[in-house]
Amino acid sequence: MKRLFVILLGLIVIASLLMGCGETTTTTTTSAPSTTPVKTTPAPTPTATTTTPAPTTPAVNKYGGTLKIIIIAGPQNAGGLPAEVFGPDATSFQFVYDPLLRGDANGGVIPWLAETYQLADDHMSITFNLRKDVKFHDGTGFNAQAAKWNIDNYIASPFNQYWASCEVVSDYVIKVSFRMWANTVLTSFTGNGAWMISPAAFEKNGADVSREHPVSTGPFMFESFQRDVGYKVVRNPNYWQEGKPYLDAIDIAYIADPMTQKAAIEAGEYHMLQIEPNKTAKDLESKGLVTYFKLVTTYSFMPDTAHPDSPYANQKVREAIDYALDRVSIANAFSNGYWEAQYQIPFPENPAFNADFPYARKYSVEKAKQLLTEAGYGEGFTTTILVNPSIVDRNISVALQSNLAEIGITAELSFPANMGKFIMDSNTLNNVLVIQPVMGFANYNSTWMFFLGKNAMWNNNWLPSPEFVALKDASTTAPAADAALIRAVTDQLSKEASVIPFMLAGAGWVMQTSIKDGGFGDMGSSDVFEAENLWLSKK
Repeated sequence: MKRLFVILLGLIVIASLLMGCGETTTTTTTSAPSTTPVKTTPAPTPTATTTTPAPTTPAVNKYGGTLKIIIIAGPQNAGGLPAEVFGPDATSFQFVYDPLLRGDANGGVIPWLAETYQLADDHMSITFNLRKDVKFHDGTGFNAQAAKWNIDNYIASPFNQYWASCEVVSDYVIKVSFRMWANTVLTSFTGNGAWMISPAAFEKNGADVSREHPVSTGPFMFESFQRDVGYKVVRNPNYWQEGKPYLDAIDIAYIADPMTQKAAIEAGEYHMLQIEPNKTAKDLESKGLVTYFKLVTTYSFMPDTAHPDSPYANQKVREAIDYALDRVSIANAFSNGYWEAQYQIPFPENPAFNADFPYARKYSVEKAKQLLTEAGYGEGFTTTILVNPSIVDRNISVALQSNLAEIGITAELSFPANMGKFIMDSNTLNNVLVIQPVMGFANYNSTWMFFLGKNAMWNNNWLPSPEFVALKDASTTAPAADAALIRAVTDQLSKEASVIPFMLAGAGWVMQTSIKDGGFGDMGSSDVFEAENLWLSKK
């Protein structure tokens, strides 16, 4: 495995799944101090870090230095139009932008560019009171008109699911109305949909220039971008959090070759390397570097259930695949001690994880062959496994291919150059298993909205059952996230074997010991961190 989130759109960052803007009655208010926002206490770190950054010490010299980061693959452009941004691009773009709300490790939110918010009694709108001391990087002021302009652009994008409209209430107050309620709605204001850019800069320069030159409100200002080479940002001297950020600059290099990555960080040329929990990470850890992993992503087979003539339209075939996977051997061979065999979809520290899980189909060639015979495929069949080569170790896909061969299924491995686009552009992936990373958000309802929601890329090929839809709707429309309701959804998918998990993963970081106060994991995703607070003890 090389890099985790490239396959799916989004991540977005963190949960850019849902909404829009406008209504009146208000009830719940949450606020934070006007200078340094408070953070909620983070949940226990999922499947864990073997070493952690040193605790904060009162340093005399926090200021200065350039943070140098290696990321395996970069974005297509500089990300100046947030409504066009998805997924792993957030790793590069996060330093330039601030959202209205910031996510926390527990699935909650923290006021950010919005100083307070109030959710309406009917849960069909939210009112944001915006900070008055914020300026865009071009010196123009951030206010309600600017926020509405940005939100309207996101509402018009194909990624908006729940926002309906936005209205200006006063100079620093906006109201966002929803098409419908979902208990994931607040997290939609933590992602790229709620990243703000300068309307004045856009009107002056136009879309093409804006796309290549972000002008936002974040702790760092865009300096340069070269596709497949690097991305650089410099300190914003007028950031709304007084005295921050501490760093002079952040310099990202896009380096695909694992040997080059390892040599560069081992030599001290870079401070951070984004990496999967693999042998290289273990080797670097043994040499004294710091590792941080948050293993929240479950790699799974997604079979094409939407095509009646596909073998995978038959549940017994899907169950046979489930029994055919030798997860223990895969974990022993490829986990490097970071993870164990994974039989259910949620990661172990998530509330949706079921300690009494009844659908663990443990490795049994005999049982798998029996189910294939009952389904009318006793002689086996041929199929295709789609693999994203940038995130899945070829050896793992070969191991899965070998598991299927044991039960008479001959699988051809296919490696599309652009996996996400390939799937989105096709509704004819018949007789296909896609190796799909399912990222687990703290509120697992966000996972289903993201992967299996209205605009999800797999929708053309994956047919949700009526039982799944009913359970998902009950869970997502509850007033608040309910672990029992969420667990019923994930268990239903496993009962149907319509998503077949086989291993745990999650991109993390190998870091030099000089990195301090990055807040890794505090925002719920290991990809994003608190760059405004990070400082270097050794410049």
